[in-house]
Amino acid sequence: MRAWAIILFVSALGLKAQHRSAHAELASQEIRLGEQTELIIEAEGSAGPVVWPALNDTLTQRITIVGASAIDTISDRGILRRVIRITSFDTGYWAVPPFRLSIGNRSAETEPLLLHVIGVPLDANGAMRKEKPLIVLPFSPLWWMRQHAAWLVGAAVVLAGALLLFILIKRRKPTEKSTPAEAVIPLHEHVLGLLQELERQRLWQQGEHKSYQSQLTDILRGYIEERFHVPALERTTDELLQELRVSPMRAEHQAHLGNMLHAADLVKFAKAIPTSAENEQLMAGAVRFVLETRVSDTTAHAQQS
Repeated sequence: MRAWAIILFVSALGLKAQHRSAHAELASQEIRLGEQTELIIEAEGSAGPVVWPALNDTLTQRITIVGASAIDTISDRGILRRVIRITSFDTGYWAVPPFRLSIGNRSAETEPLLLHVIGVPLDANGAMRKEKPLIVLPFSPLWWMRQHAAWLVGAAVVLAGALLLFILIKRRKPTEKSTPAEAVIPLHEHVLGLLQELERQRLWQQGEHKSYQSQLTDILRGYIEERFHVPALERTTDELLQELRVSPMRAEHQAHLGNMLHAADLVKFAKAIPTSAENEQLMAGAVRFVLETRVSDTTAHAQQS
C-alpha cells in the first residue's frame, strides 16, 4: 500500500510540469496525527462554467474532510479556487485522489497528492507526552503600555487638545464686571431736580404761563403722593387739602401748599396772567415747601425702626 502511494506521488510530480486546467496542492504535505491542513483546488473558469465534484464527510478511508470554503475568483484570468480543510487520525502516507471537474464542455482532473501523517511524540516509556502547564507571567505595566501604545498616545493627544481648547475658551470669555449698585436718590432731591429742569425751560418767560404753572403743580402733587401717600394727582385742590388734614403734614405747610395750588388754579382755569414776580415766588415757594417737608435722617431712621 505504501509503495503504491509513493508511485502515485512520483507520478504527480511529473504531471505538475504540464499545463493543466485544474490544479490541486496541499498547504502542508506533512501533519501530525489529528492536525489539519488545507487542500487547495484551482480551475480555469475562462473556458466555460465549472462544475465542482460533490464533497462527503471523508475524502478517503484515511482522510476526513473538516470543512470547505466557498468558491472564490483569485485573478482576472478566471481562476477559481476552493479550499478544503482535511485531517487524518492514522499515521502513514495517504494518497489524496484526483478531483474530476467539468469545465465547459470538457473534463479536467487534478493531480494526485500524498499526505504524510506522523505520530505524536512519546516519552521513554512509550506513553504520550503530557502538555506542560502554562506559565502565567506576572503583570508588567511596561509590557502593557507597549502593547497599547497607540491607544495611550491617542488618548494623550485627545486630552491635550481638550485642555488647550478649554484654556482658549476661558481666555476669550469676557470677565464679568461687577456693576456697582445704583445710588438711591432721595425723593426731595429728585423733585428739586425736576423743578430746576422746569425753570431752565423758561416757559413763563416765553408767555406759556399756564403750561409753566401746570407742570410745577403736577410736580408738587407727585411729590405729595410719594411723601405722604395721598392720591394728590387724582384730587382737586380742595379735595386734596381736605385729605391732608389727617396726614402727618404740618398745618402751616398745608396752608402754604393751599395758597400755591389756588394761585395756580386761577392761571390754569380762570386764564389769569401772573406777573413775573408771582411766577418766581411760585417756584421759590415750591422749593421751600419740598425742603421743609422732606424726610430728614432722623425721621427716616424712626420709620425704619
